[in-house]
Amino acid sequence: MTSRERVMAVLSGKRPDRTPNFNILMAFSARFGGRTYREYASDYRALCDCDLLCAEKFSIDLLSAISDPMREAEGFGAHVVMPEDDVPYSPAPLVEDLYDAPSVLKTYSPYDGKRTEDRLRAVEYFRKHGGDYAVGGWVEGAFAECCDLRGINDFLADVACEEPETIHAMLQIACDQAAAFAVEQVKAGADIVGIGDAATSLISPDMYREFALPYQKKIVEAVHGAGGKTKLHICGNTSNVLPFMVETGTDIIDLDWMVDLARARDLVAGRAVISGNYDPVAVLLQGTPQTVAQTVKECENLFEGGYISSAGCEVPRDTPHENLRAVAAALKGERL
Repeated sequence: MTSRERVMAVLSGKRPDRTPNFNILMAFSARFGGRTYREYASDYRALCDCDLLCAEKFSIDLLSAISDPMREAEGFGAHVVMPEDDVPYSPAPLVEDLYDAPSVLKTYSPYDGKRTEDRLRAVEYFRKHGGDYAVGGWVEGAFAECCDLRGINDFLADVACEEPETIHAMLQIACDQAAAFAVEQVKAGADIVGIGDAATSLISPDMYREFALPYQKKIVEAVHGAGGKTKLHICGNTSNVLPFMVETGTDIIDLDWMVDLARARDLVAGRAVISGNYDPVAVLLQGTPQTVAQTVKECENLFEGGYISSAGCEVPRDTPHENLRAVAAALKGERL
């Protein structure tokens, strides 16, 4: 099977020749490809060349047009700093007062945002030059985007203290933008669109049900309507909100290393494909090839189908190359 055939087999409930490898390699990829992170996050050709090289060398099955969470925020008008070799960030919130959000934030065509367009070009490039691979796009979930635009501490305080309708007004704008961006990525050639909603692991299940679930569901529905698949990625311990993650209708649920994988398997019960979830630091960065291979197999052996292998979150930049080769060897059934 090709990588794309392998991924699509899992998503259609069929048994692939081996478990797909969905490790996210952003910082690692830039360094491995000899590019600064500024180049990787601002020039789709640099990102694509690095990721295609890593996919070949480490048997990655999904080419992901992802570098950082600030692309949509920049399109809204946020000032984004691009460090030479670190992740882009916004030093000051674009929305200083929650109640001003509807007047400050205006949805825009993803082709009118410099780095949102760049991501679309990355998807197009992957589709053209990575025909044997599955292609992944990415958007920020509405809740995470509001944290990017408002500042995470202030938005979390808003959610706890302010009028719900005012919070929903900002969330709806962020959701509309994410849905439009996601659909354009599917049109550009993405098979799967990742939805990153990291901050939602920090709120209670009741808050998640009110302020995260409806908007994640809308983005999933928009992608499905365009003919694509979705992967919901939430960093952190999502054990308490996992039932709501299933309820979004997403095709793939990414689980961070804090989540009990066997419990998640039983709870999800085949309603979505699970991706995860060995520890990216303790296992991939600090482990030996032997412990990496053992852990990868332990995760894989919990499933009889409906599973994709990956670390719980991004592979650390300084991960030993032999450890990533050990992941590939374990999934192929090869001896180290």
